[in-house]
Amino acid sequence: MGISIKQSLQRVLTTTTDVNTIIITDQDGVPIITEGEKIRYINTLTNAFATALEQGVKLGLGDLKSWTFVYETQQVVVLARAPFQIYILATPEANTIALTTLIEGHLKPILLELESVYRQVNGNKGF
Repeated sequence: MGISIKQSLQRVLTTTTDVNTIIITDQDGVPIITEGEKIRYINTLTNAFATALEQGVKLGLGDLKSWTFVYETQQVVVLARAPFQIYILATPEANTIALTTLIEGHLKPILLELESVYRQVNGNKGF
């Protein structure tokens, strides 16, 4: 099961132009699986964006669907699908729309598999 999730993430990386890393975390920002270029400070990265996302909710923007952060050397797309958050790190030139649609395309079967594992671990309780 874990190997097929990892292989599926590798396929997404090789078939999606300009994507460097995909990180899937739980709703608290704890990394579940990471594939692609290694990130030295992964917990700092996810915590920093989690804080930004919490502020959006406090501002009354509603629940997160996707946020995009574009920097000089990196683009970070954060996608939400309870109970997970998906961080896609890509080049600034990457097609942002293509990255945000990954959640309903290539990432969907991966997330369904992770949800199955999540339910097993939590005794079939919902999110």
